[in-house]
Amino acid sequence: MNVPRMTTGNSSTGPVGLQARRPARIRLDPSMSGADSFGVIATKNISDLAHNLRVFAATGNAVSAHKSRVSARRLRVLLKGIQPQSERRRCRPIASNLKNTMALLHPVRQQDVVIEWLDAAGIDTAELREDRTVMSSEARAKIANLGILDLVNEFAQLIENESWRRADTGILDQSCLIIVPGILEQAWKNLYRSGDLWRILETDGDYHAFRKDLKRLRYWLEFYRSLFAKQDLAPWRKTCKLLQTTLGTLNDLDEMRMTGYDRILGSSQWGIQRSDAADLAISLSGTMRVLPKFWADR
Repeated sequence: MNVPRMTTGNSSTGPVGLQARRPARIRLDPSMSGADSFGVIATKNISDLAHNLRVFAATGNAVSAHKSRVSARRLRVLLKGIQPQSERRRCRPIASNLKNTMALLHPVRQQDVVIEWLDAAGIDTAELREDRTVMSSEARAKIANLGILDLVNEFAQLIENESWRRADTGILDQSCLIIVPGILEQAWKNLYRSGDLWRILETDGDYHAFRKDLKRLRYWLEFYRSLFAKQDLAPWRKTCKLLQTTLGTLNDLDEMRMTGYDRILGSSQWGIQRSDAADLAISLSGTMRVLPKFWADR
């Protein structure tokens, strides 16, 4: 039995307005300044987050919980990227708010993953689903009590009037084509700052920082995909996505072992699947390390 990667969870039914949505396709004009491009990226992702949180508030379903976390994470990546040019006193509370949103949704997301493992194994999950309902209700109540949606709207206003940026950041007025290569290069360097993935897995085994940096690189590639030729970008996006999925499988397997649910696979099969996932992740990481840096000549 393969460990399922939960990408959509329970299907959302009902009106389109009550369906969570994937990240919006961002279209940028090469003539945009760095600040303008950040504004467009932020606005699109803020809209996604607000929509998905509203769906979660109304339905509490697995899709909206997962997509809300993705939207919040993408915005945190953007905020971290513009941190050197931002007014920290204004942006720090926003970053904290996004982190809180992800933390509130994390237990619900984890419960959804476990339920999907057990469903795939034909194990009764009725009791876990009852617990999940309680967890979802608690998360929805906390999100409402904290006024998360109001804070998201405040973030949108901050972006709209550009009060997020420091006054002495003239670099943001340069073309985004000048700024983006440096952002992508730094994201790539951050991914390999602790060395190759095989070294990480064979030493302390803590691949979670690598996994987070991979998501950051993938998001930056997605944010600026409209500025680059498809044939240049495609190998990066394909490898990032497959590597992220493989590391997700590896993480699921490790979570299964820690929670005792590895019994649904059996000790031998668990070890085989983990070894296969680790080998594939190492191979993909090596591939990514030697892909041509299409941004380097910009």
